[in-house]
Amino acid sequence: MTLGESIRELRKRRGLSQEKLAEQMGVSRQAVTKWEAGQSAPSSENLLRLAELLGTTAEALLGREAEGGQAEQAYALYQAAAAKAAAEQRAGRNRRLRAALGAAGGYLLLYLLGRLWSAPGQYSLTGWLFGNSPGQLPYLYGWLLHQHLFWAAMFLSVLLALLGKPRFSFTTLGGFALGLALGELLGQWNAPPGYHYGWVIWAGIFLLSFPLGAVLERLLKSAPHKPFLKRKLLAWGAAALAGILLILLLTLTGIPHPTGS
Repeated sequence: MTLGESIRELRKRRGLSQEKLAEQMGVSRQAVTKWEAGQSAPSSENLLRLAELLGTTAEALLGREAEGGQAEQAYALYQAAAAKAAAEQRAGRNRRLRAALGAAGGYLLLYLLGRLWSAPGQYSLTGWLFGNSPGQLPYLYGWLLHQHLFWAAMFLSVLLALLGKPRFSFTTLGGFALGLALGELLGQWNAPPGYHYGWVIWAGIFLLSFPLGAVLERLLKSAPHKPFLKRKLLAWGAAALAGILLILLLTLTGIPHPTGS
């Protein structure tokens, strides 16, 4: 039995039409027709996916063709497909690890920059790196550390990178950094004495980074080379800018002052 005959037989056993199998494989129906007719053979990647969908293994699927006198060629194709799949898995793990380390490094850099921004004083190196006295740290930076939000945000960004969503991860990192900077700089603008709205600015921008990151991840994965991608990215950037400006406008002009201020 040839490879094409095996594909056709197993497809029918699972109640799949050529159109349905092609849809699940991400190929055209004509490609499936040519495979079954023996006019072409699936690539190594398609062979592994095909075996999975048909409820068998690539080795077993090719073994049927081996009965037709093509054992060496069939097994070599299987080995090449398996080796390539394993290499792709290793490369994917390495990419996720590098992205996670990059996200963690970004937060650690922000941590050190916050320390450099701290109030001057006589501190030991340990005190400068880890001290949390109220008068030592900038308001918003210190508040994020005291509330453990700094490390929680770092965990979320690193987790997204480990899950294979690097663009999503770095968008949240960027949102955290921008929210922190704008919150520190503008938090007391138009605020009554004793009040600081920096946490509102930070929270709004950081939360906005999540839908923005999800959209960017999907956008770049689904259409990385299409000609209209540039226009979509410009629209994404415009939406991000509009969202940030709206947050700043509502925070700096829309929060009512406490009674009696």
